[in-house]
Amino acid sequence: MNASRQPEGFSTDAELQAHLAALEADAPAEEGFQNSIDDMSGERQRLDALKSDIADVRDEIENLRERLAAVAQQATTVVRTNLDWADASAHAQLGPYPWAKLAGAMAMTFVSVRLLKRLPLGRIASVAIPLIMSWPDEKS
Repeated sequence: MNASRQPEGFSTDAELQAHLAALEADAPAEEGFQNSIDDMSGERQRLDALKSDIADVRDEIENLRERLAAVAQQATTVVRTNLDWADASAHAQLGPYPWAKLAGAMAMTFVSVRLLKRLPLGRIASVAIPLIMSWPDEKS
């Protein structure tokens, strides 16, 4: 280091004191530390409140799941009861093997429609209509 060179700093004691006063004014005081501790305490309280809210929501979700399970069980019971009623009603109306009888009736309807489509209904109608019109009137 060069001995002729003066160290950097303040030339007078008054400049040093003014600089230290400015630094002290900018530095956080005990109040600032207390405020940050209070802020951390408030954050902890908000975190505890948030955890409590999350626990409440989880309890509510569990309650809703239980209620949903009960509704699903009731729906299953209702469907089963309606199926039993429909089966009993079919047996009462059609006797034994009602579903087989219904299937047979539907098959016969299908076959009948196919046969009717093949008939020459125009020719049958052209013969039948004059016969019906010339049928003797019983009122006279």
